[in-house]
Amino acid sequence: MSATFWAMGGYARFVWPCFGLAALVFAWNLWSARRHYAAARLKVERALAMSASEGA
Repeated sequence: MSATFWAMGGYARFVWPCFGLAALVFAWNLWSARRHYAAARLKVERALAMSASEGA
C-alpha cells in the first residue's frame, strides 16, 4: 500500500481516530451483549430451578 493511502489525502488525523473509535464502540457492543446474554441466561436458569423445586 502506498503512503498516500495511509495519509488519506491529508485527512488521516481525522479518519484514523474515527476508525479507532468505531472499532472501540464495536468491541464494547460485543462485550456488553455477551455480558447481558450471560446474565439473562443465569436468571432463566435460576427461575427454572426455583419453579422445579416448588412443583416437586
